[in-house]
Amino acid sequence: MTDQANQSRRNFLYVAAGGLGAVAAGATVVPFIGSMLPAADTLAASKTEFNVSTVEAGQLVTIQWQGKPVFVLNRTAELLKQVDGHDDILKDAESKAIDEVQAEWMDTPEKRKFRSIKPEYLIVVASCTHLGCIPLFKPTPGRKDWGNSVPEDWYGGWHCPCHGSLYDLSARVAKGSPAPTNLHVMKYEYKSDTTVVIG
Repeated sequence: MTDQANQSRRNFLYVAAGGLGAVAAGATVVPFIGSMLPAADTLAASKTEFNVSTVEAGQLVTIQWQGKPVFVLNRTAELLKQVDGHDDILKDAESKAIDEVQAEWMDTPEKRKFRSIKPEYLIVVASCTHLGCIPLFKPTPGRKDWGNSVPEDWYGGWHCPCHGSLYDLSARVAKGSPAPTNLHVMKYEYKSDTTVVIG
């Protein structure tokens, strides 16, 4: 009887000690994991709200998102026409090299061609995918504004001054450019008809 009582006490002490150890481990691990999660102010800074109606027709503006420059281009009907007719000289005309974030909304051939939710507003990261320089915007076709740095039959878009990469008005990279991919499209959504939330 005494041995049984001692055994029961020992079992109780083992279980109690194990339970207290588990609670102590949880009390240590939970705050540690919580410390690795981003703070509320960091999460707020990861998103940028912008009213696209402030960009005039044909105008390009540069805004900031997570410390990166972002192009917002209001493409006129004329600029949208310049997106067509040169797929053969682009590395990825159909924007097939897209990541999962882009794939969420780039789900039609038209969205992949214009690389935007609304065709008139192009929103892309303003860093050349070669080495991160900021490309210069030259929407005029031909060499008028470009000089010999572009082909005579250039269709207008962006030219990277660092190493010569060319992008069309959908920010799709031209063959022969050192840039490997189109300018990046980040995740964004329309909060209203004119307000986008980037990030």
